[in-house]
Amino acid sequence: MNALRSVVRLPGSAPGPVGIIAGIRNLQAFQRDILGFLTHLARTYGDFVQFSFGPLTTYFINHPDFIHQVLVEEAAKYYKTRITKAVLRPLLGEGLLISDGALWRQQRKLIQPAFHATRIAAYADTMVAYAERAIADWRAGQVRRIEQEMMSLTLDIVTKTLFGEELTPAEREDIGRAVDIGQAQVGQEFKTLFRMPHWVPTRAQRQRQWALNVVNRVIDRFIARYRQTREDRGDLLTMMLAAVDEGGQMSDAQARDEAFTLIVAGHETTANTLTWTWYLLAQHPQAEATLHAELDAVLGGRPPTLDDLPRLPFTEAVIKETLRLYPAAYVTAREPQEDVHIGPFPVPKGHTVIISPYVTQRDPRWFDAPEQFRPERWLNGLEKRLPKFAYLPFGGGPRVCIGNTFALMEARLILATLAQRFRLQLAPGHQPAVDPLVTLRPKYGMPMLVLDRRA
Repeated sequence: MNALRSVVRLPGSAPGPVGIIAGIRNLQAFQRDILGFLTHLARTYGDFVQFSFGPLTTYFINHPDFIHQVLVEEAAKYYKTRITKAVLRPLLGEGLLISDGALWRQQRKLIQPAFHATRIAAYADTMVAYAERAIADWRAGQVRRIEQEMMSLTLDIVTKTLFGEELTPAEREDIGRAVDIGQAQVGQEFKTLFRMPHWVPTRAQRQRQWALNVVNRVIDRFIARYRQTREDRGDLLTMMLAAVDEGGQMSDAQARDEAFTLIVAGHETTANTLTWTWYLLAQHPQAEATLHAELDAVLGGRPPTLDDLPRLPFTEAVIKETLRLYPAAYVTAREPQEDVHIGPFPVPKGHTVIISPYVTQRDPRWFDAPEQFRPERWLNGLEKRLPKFAYLPFGGGPRVCIGNTFALMEARLILATLAQRFRLQLAPGHQPAVDPLVTLRPKYGMPMLVLDRRA
């Protein structure tokens, strides 16, 4: 508890590396290794750290109580940061991920019904069917780029379930490339204090515009079909375009922004989670064997259904433990709209407050052997005993990820479907590494050898 005591003994002020020289060093360390830098801050200075970031003063919080205060108790006082909006708005427009205030409340109200539990349950069969289709041509002995396989699968699922549409192979490939471009560029921009204006016709800007056009063409096709047919298919796009509330009917432009956000974020995060899941299982054969035993006992070779999920606790534990070690949303930031205190510490209006699930979820105060992959830790009621917000892979409070239930169901059903048929091993000589861009990706991909369990 030394870190917590270091906070308590400094009322009204905060420890941390500040000053001009420290600001330069902090920026360099952040650009070189953001995960290592934030972990160092928390382990060295405690649960509330004030640090210089170039010329800026920034705050990093790492105690569940502080995180709860920002995300839940005083959520209305905090908006997404100006930096986040400046970097993401050219791609996401005014989508749910970066909007604030009245617009965010209106859009959340319109979109939320698509993620109601009964509606999500109807997606289960589609998820399993697409997972089975994705592995129809897998053969023992092949080496497959699992990060790409998972991206294609989850993209197909989110397009079908939320938009009632199928992608062509060319559209799927182009969207994959567009997401890669966006990840690389946005990830780099977040590490840079001084960014080139987006109107400057650089090569990067041309690539960004191409990526934006690729996704918007697909969405425009979906919108045009609905406008022509007015067919109520019960999917998210239909709900958004047909919904009317106090603010009036959603415009095509706003629907496009929301669709863009949900297509990109809705498939990319789950794909990353599944990719890291396959990596961790390959490194931990005992956990893999326990998973296989559970799937064989409960499913006996048949496809999983929604009703099977309560009887697959270890399958769920594998996903939860992957989300603990490799949360796709590994960092988030907020900006107070007025002068506030977080615990005893003052934070001026307009300054950035950083939260990192990656760091908090590897804290030894909350998790035994925090760097180890131990799915069984979730089987004895750990989640109920943890302090709130010691585990927050989907954020929390009013802005908790709108698709968290969708993502957890999808990940479990895909894992159960694929792991019944195949085992995956790292391709010989491959050394994975994390690549903290917008989400936590494998830096060099994840080529893996396919092994047929039935053989």
